[in-house]
Amino acid sequence: MTSSPPTASPRSTTPRAPSVVFLNRFYWPDVAATGQMLADLAEDLAAAGWQVRVVTSQSRYASDGPPPAAHEVHQGVTIRRVRSTSSSKGSLVGRLLDYASYLAGAFTAALGGPRPDLIVAMTDPPVLAALAVIAARMRGAKSVYWVQDVYPDIAAALGVVPRTSLAYRVSAFIARWAHRRSDAVIVQGPRMAQVLAAAGADPARTRVLANWADARAIQPVAAESNPFLDEHQLRGQFVVLYSGNAGRGHTFDAVLGAMERLRGDDGITFVFIGGGPQFPYLQDETKRRNLTRVRFMGYLPRERLSESLSAAGAALVTESPSVAGLLLPSKTFGILAAGRPLLFVGDTTSDVAAVLRAADAGRIIAPTDADALAAAIRALRDDPAECARLGANGRRAALAVHDRRVATKAWAEVVRTILDV
Repeated sequence: MTSSPPTASPRSTTPRAPSVVFLNRFYWPDVAATGQMLADLAEDLAAAGWQVRVVTSQSRYASDGPPPAAHEVHQGVTIRRVRSTSSSKGSLVGRLLDYASYLAGAFTAALGGPRPDLIVAMTDPPVLAALAVIAARMRGAKSVYWVQDVYPDIAAALGVVPRTSLAYRVSAFIARWAHRRSDAVIVQGPRMAQVLAAAGADPARTRVLANWADARAIQPVAAESNPFLDEHQLRGQFVVLYSGNAGRGHTFDAVLGAMERLRGDDGITFVFIGGGPQFPYLQDETKRRNLTRVRFMGYLPRERLSESLSAAGAALVTESPSVAGLLLPSKTFGILAAGRPLLFVGDTTSDVAAVLRAADAGRIIAPTDADALAAAIRALRDDPAECARLGANGRRAALAVHDRRVATKAWAEVVRTILDV
């Protein structure tokens, strides 16, 4: 009697869960937008079985509290926080010192621990992508550049670094080198993809994947059941809300002009929630112009975003035309998730404008047209049905395209496709 030869076990079709190291100066529990985006992605990848490690800094973006632990595991993500300086964000020299100290610690940490499949750099600090390329090559891994802001272009556009300076030319050379040698480049929008291609990124290895909001955590809250309106004496007001960072890349000329034009309308109140370099300027300007129908608040916990964003009759996103294609404010997606109309003050060719047109969720206003912004605010205040339509459109887009779980899953699938892991 002869026995049949053994049959080979069928090859598993389940893809192997990759291991990844993320590099970014800020991470949970910090309120910096890049850190919050990274925390969403890292936690979702860990929940999907990926081995995830984050190398971040012990310094904080907007808190004077004690530094977080140097080592911890949170939501399945291993966090390594390296020591770095924490100088004033208003000082260029101090900021460069912060960058250098973090880069030194991050590079050492990236070379330690188990060998990853991927090393992913965000854009804080600006030359981090080059460090990721070098560390990945030394470890036999692949490198991914996940672009939030395009450096050094954005620094030059904002007048921080002259294009003729040695600092700009050196950083531009490093950036171009990193763009060309990254195994994958992930950008926020089509215009940013064009900018990166001009700066050396290979279009065949570049993918557009915009940021997101957590549409489960941020949901529309009906006005009648929103405690935020009562806490801040806003009930009955048409609230024009600016929520998040007021950075150098944002423009407020039209906003301040519209506030002046609407100063006599007792039914409209402007509310600014957050911080950033331009927050003190906004406070000073509203006082100088004697604008009284305005409130300023600091950053709120993420758990309260549903209430604060839903308090808006309309919400603002602003962007200087000089930085169109160089960033995409993540506050855009929180507004869509909350189901509120979005008023975008910026260039019609920017990636924010493209998101807004695709969703049909608001209005696009030229960055210097205070009259048009004031008129748009009045029109929405006087047309609740149109507000509801635009808000519902935004919510649908948030659920279908810009929800955290949809977007982080797409991020993982794109990386797998490009890198064959």
